[in-house]
Amino acid sequence: MAQKRIKILMIGYLPPPFFGPSTTYTALLRSEFPQRFDVTFLDITVAKHVRDLEHFRIGKLFKMLRFLLRECWLLATHRFDFACALVSVNRNAFIKDAALLGLARAFGVPTVLYAHGNNIPDFHDRSKPWMQRLIAHTCRQAAGAIVLGESLRFNFDRWLPQERIFVVPTGFVPMYAIPTASKQPGVVTVVYLGLMLREKGVFVLLEAADRIAKQRRDIRFTFMGAWFHAEEEVAARQFVADHQIGSQVTFLGPVSNEVKWQTLVNSDILTFPTFYYYETMGAVLPEAMQARLPVIATRRASIPEIVEEGVHGLLINEQDSADLAAKILKLADDPALREKMGAAGRIRFDSYYTHEHYGRRMIGVFEQLAARRGR
Repeated sequence: MAQKRIKILMIGYLPPPFFGPSTTYTALLRSEFPQRFDVTFLDITVAKHVRDLEHFRIGKLFKMLRFLLRECWLLATHRFDFACALVSVNRNAFIKDAALLGLARAFGVPTVLYAHGNNIPDFHDRSKPWMQRLIAHTCRQAAGAIVLGESLRFNFDRWLPQERIFVVPTGFVPMYAIPTASKQPGVVTVVYLGLMLREKGVFVLLEAADRIAKQRRDIRFTFMGAWFHAEEEVAARQFVADHQIGSQVTFLGPVSNEVKWQTLVNSDILTFPTFYYYETMGAVLPEAMQARLPVIATRRASIPEIVEEGVHGLLINEQDSADLAAKILKLADDPALREKMGAAGRIRFDSYYTHEHYGRRMIGVFEQLAARRGR
């Protein structure tokens, strides 16, 4: 007799916009995961641009009502074994998440929390009492929770036992046809990729660029990504103008997949000097490893679980532009070290961070959860 397939309702985001959760779900749906299980995906995307993600709009409320009705219909017409949804770390978004998860529980479906943010206990402690009760109830009622790194388990251990907290580093659909590099001779290109946000270290890198520009002109800086706050874009461009480093700094803005990969392979170093409070793993780091780039990043969250210092790149102190500048110069002056680290990073990506590895890790989570529930 054939074994009953586990039925899972996955609730999350698909691009656009392109940001951590949406690219994660894209990779998961391209993996073995939806072939192993009977997966129904409910796309709850309400924004078209990253700037709109944290802003309340009346239109979002109507979309959310449609999502709840759609979920209700799915729950009424299917017999799901689990419902898995993201949990956010701001009030309005968490209320939405709690509603989606609560609806699943009302239909008797065990819930699984998926954390793409960090510092949930602090979010709880800073919230009003009624919100604290909602956060605690949502977490305690879960059959399990998924975090992106070992160092992130603390997000749920106040409410769940360790055996119900699963560590699943995300994965990425590989760019199988990596573009041919066409690097500019005599120039070292340092690239930043990701959301353009002060807390992601954009201005730390600009300050490092200014320090380096005072010493040499052969190091260029390229920024790829959408600005989260318009006023920060204005401030960054003003900084470049005031410090007269426009010939060494380029802002590409949001880029297509093809431009992103061509820019990465044409670069020499990726920097990610984040000090973002909600940072989890720095998804851009495995992408840079795929492009054979050595990386420079902070020790924030689970980043040290991805980047082994001295092997895949270098780690720096947070908000320390002098340290960042020194590490950039170290790699700029040692092409053999850059090549060695880039090669090690590519091996790490291929052996751990592809979408197939990610899918198998997620399969393991739900097989364990199902076994515990006798399914």
